[in-house]
Amino acid sequence: MEQTVFEKTLPYSIEAEMSVLGSLIIDPIKMGAVQAIIEEDDFYKRSHQLIFAAMNKIFDKTGIIDVVTLVNQLDAYDELENVGGHDYLVEVSTYTPSSANVEEYAHIVKDKSTLRRLIAATQTISNDAYEEGDEVDNIIDRSEKLILSIGENSQKNKPKEMKYLVAEAFERVVKLSEEHREIVGLPTGYIDLDRMTSGFQPDQLIIIAARPSVGKTAFALNIAQNVATKAKVPVVIFSLEMGAVDLVYRMLCAEGNINASNMKTGQLTDEEWASFTVATDTLKDAQIFIDDSAGIKVSEIRAKCRRLKQEIPELGLVVIDYLQLIEGTGRENRQQEVSEISRQLKKLAKELQLPVIALSQLSRGLEQRQNKRPILSDIRESGSIEQDADIVAFLYREDYHQQDGDEDSGHQDDLPDNTVEVILAKNRSGARDTVKLLFKKEYNKFSSLSYLPEAPNF
Repeated sequence: MEQTVFEKTLPYSIEAEMSVLGSLIIDPIKMGAVQAIIEEDDFYKRSHQLIFAAMNKIFDKTGIIDVVTLVNQLDAYDELENVGGHDYLVEVSTYTPSSANVEEYAHIVKDKSTLRRLIAATQTISNDAYEEGDEVDNIIDRSEKLILSIGENSQKNKPKEMKYLVAEAFERVVKLSEEHREIVGLPTGYIDLDRMTSGFQPDQLIIIAARPSVGKTAFALNIAQNVATKAKVPVVIFSLEMGAVDLVYRMLCAEGNINASNMKTGQLTDEEWASFTVATDTLKDAQIFIDDSAGIKVSEIRAKCRRLKQEIPELGLVVIDYLQLIEGTGRENRQQEVSEISRQLKKLAKELQLPVIALSQLSRGLEQRQNKRPILSDIRESGSIEQDADIVAFLYREDYHQQDGDEDSGHQDDLPDNTVEVILAKNRSGARDTVKLLFKKEYNKFSSLSYLPEAPNF
């Protein structure tokens, strides 16, 4: 039996399109409201795209839109006949008696355009799936990104004109001056670090690197806790090394100043039991999400973050522990894979407009140097990590190297043995400097010391 294929008509509304254009001729001042909803490509009929584009140009120049100015504009670009000539412009101008409902008409045009884009996206996804030319995870990632982007305002992907950027910058500076805030980004909970960075900014990739057992996981967890419990900003943590419950144990110790050994055995003192109850109450109300999937790929991380951002628009921080454990495609050498992973994490930060903290291991090579303070080239499988990152922070403990037999590390007697230097080796938006914190390992907790404004030695 021969199969019959039925062609379906794409969604559109000529009536709504004409009503939008007619309303703008009646009341050009509504152009701003319409531009916030639709753009040229949202019109289905080509003649309507040309008319709307001409209206935009005229409005930017004079603010006056009528049949005469439209005829002149379209004629100047040899497009008058393509839209149906003078008679069609007159028809459009008289199509609707009032501009009162122009925004409603614009939303109809936008909805039809969104449906057409959705149809096109599903066809693209279907073709990708049939061709099987890539890994399934990559096809799913592209498909999800395509679907999630359908409803977004495509205007944001266009080059932005200077006059609008200057106005936006001016408004932002005025707002900041009125708020009198020193920290304009996401606060970490460590005031000296926040002063140096002005807080972590949306779209930043922050690398925190250290040798094993120096405390980078505890530091990242402390920041995540501070963000979620004090700033009340939702956080998602991807733990590729430790299980979710183990992370919660650490967070409870830090929150309640509970000895980690006692927590591990359950043998808490009476005082610790009281602190444990308070800590659990605090953390259970915090919007912290933990994914402890092993062997996760960057495409999966990106997909999960997108979904969570859709469900919780206030999501404000992503933490990944740690970068070198993210799986690659297996088609490149490991350094190239890690470089691609860091690029994708930077893209994730820009796409979701939130800071991404990725922990990183340091190579053993620094142990061979007399000065063991880390430098950028010490990042394991570094590739382009230091280039993609907006901030690179190294954790350095002198007592760590003393324990390894290095007695000539220049330890400062006026500082406690558990002092950790947070060395900002790269700070794209500020100065490179050093903050000194106290690391109470038994509590998995970092605490502030006085800020020491001295240049790091690297």
